[in-house]
Amino acid sequence: MRTKEELKQAVIAAIDAHRDEIIGIGETVWKNPEPGYREFKTAALATDVLRQQGLTVRDKLAITGLRADYAGANPGPTVAIIGEMDSLILPTHPDCDPATGAVHACGHHAHITGMLGAAIGLCQAQAAAELSGRVAFVGVPAEECIEADKRCEMIRQGKISALGGKQEMIREGVFDDVDIAFMHHVNSSENNYIGRSANGFVIKKIIFHGQSCHAANPSAGVNALSICTLAQTAIGLMRETLVEPTVRVHGIITAGGDVVNIIPDCIKLEYMIRGKTLEIVKEISQKFDQAMHGCASALGGTAEVITIPGYADHQGSQEIFEVFKTVVRGLHPDAKMNNVLSEGFSMGSSDMGDITYIMPALETSIPGVQGTGHGITLKPGDPEKAYIDQAKFSALMVIEMLYGDAAKGREIAAEKANKLTKAQYIEMMDALAR
Repeated sequence: MRTKEELKQAVIAAIDAHRDEIIGIGETVWKNPEPGYREFKTAALATDVLRQQGLTVRDKLAITGLRADYAGANPGPTVAIIGEMDSLILPTHPDCDPATGAVHACGHHAHITGMLGAAIGLCQAQAAAELSGRVAFVGVPAEECIEADKRCEMIRQGKISALGGKQEMIREGVFDDVDIAFMHHVNSSENNYIGRSANGFVIKKIIFHGQSCHAANPSAGVNALSICTLAQTAIGLMRETLVEPTVRVHGIITAGGDVVNIIPDCIKLEYMIRGKTLEIVKEISQKFDQAMHGCASALGGTAEVITIPGYADHQGSQEIFEVFKTVVRGLHPDAKMNNVLSEGFSMGSSDMGDITYIMPALETSIPGVQGTGHGITLKPGDPEKAYIDQAKFSALMVIEMLYGDAAKGREIAAEKANKLTKAQYIEMMDALAR
């Protein structure tokens, strides 16, 4: 039996030996961006890579998701390495797909690549002989909560039951037998390695109804666009009452009238309300609804406000962060470790937060891209950091948790007893809908 250090070195050597292949996977995914629940090419590529390692792949989970398990020599916890696959839609990005506007402006091309690189390293090094438990390699769709109307229509058609891919996989039972989960999200720093916490959110769909008339005779109608303007002003003024600094309220107008010489009678908006706990989100959500209805009433119109459950806040595991820190420092002794779990916070959101509600889980942030996330300057950075390091981090974290009798993994997995059951989680999220 190899020592833990010998096994680590064997896995590192295996990943290094397949360096060009792993980087090629990342480049291919970058050049073939696909928005959520449409990651067909990426899923096919990931399936091929995992099958080449001798793994059996369950595909078409949450439409495009997949899972392949790698069993250790002895029983133990199941640890999921999660790799996101979906892109954003940003038609002004210079590298976007000209037909769809899709582009990996959030770095998910690196996430699925890192997961696959870890699979290559563990399988090629035949790590199973020294492990107790299982590794689940999980490719997930639809982390970016975009195209809400399309996804709500998919829910109405029975194709999915949740907006986010991890949420959908929870409901489908993909994570039922998983005890621990983690993933890495690339950032644009040079040397920052972060254990992330993040906001939860709900989505608001608002429809303001007025009464159309000729724009030259506006007193004969009720201008729904004026209601919208008043409502957006109310949101701005409401912000000074939001004492919790993590709260974010932001949105867009999705329908703003049809022709200029008709007073618009229907204006549609889509908003997100974010906060560090779901209780805070619910409190702000109620204030938001009151403002929307009050502004509509003030100008003689009406408002429809629909609340759609978004993602849960991220309650990351400190114990998994300690494993991450050990692994990163082992490869990069000078790494700057930012424990966001206690020292800071991400105002963004991820459906990885939903995973943290049902098991010990963590999303980290590691270097690997350049530019501004969700912006037109985001582009691939150092492939060693984005793909190769990420693959090594994931594989070595598995070894730290599952080596020998999996003592560390069993200790972390015990946290699951204090988490929500799947049924409790679904009840909690469904209760956010109005």
